[in-house]
Amino acid sequence: MRYYGIVESETRILGLELIVADIERATALFTEVLGFELYERGRFDLFAGEMAVVTDGAIAITLLQPTTDGDRPVLPDRSPRLSQIILAAPSAASEKNGVLLESGLSITPTPSGFYLTPESVAGALGIETAIVVVSNDTEADE
Repeated sequence: MRYYGIVESETRILGLELIVADIERATALFTEVLGFELYERGRFDLFAGEMAVVTDGAIAITLLQPTTDGDRPVLPDRSPRLSQIILAAPSAASEKNGVLLESGLSITPTPSGFYLTPESVAGALGIETAIVVVSNDTEADE
């Protein structure tokens, strides 16, 4: 089935990361209404808050509800938003870097691809959302 002119591509979305105000309601939306499976639930290790990962088998969506206190760093901006888009692309670390650098985006190379900072993406999209691109060759190892 074609949807808005979409055709098969080697580049695809692996996951999304959403900062949410209410993790219970967000999890219920994805599992009870949209039919996703709860893959993982618990404390988030990078900052103070809870996390849940839901999946439909093709995409993983990480739901994060940051808190204002705890034994881990507090996330400065806790407003609900799309915080990351994670893509898999062929040759992510090499050929994509050169093309994107010419557009003025701030790129941070990683061992498996590259990372576009939220501030850089805001200049292109108008919203601060990080974009992480990993090579199709390494996505199974992530």
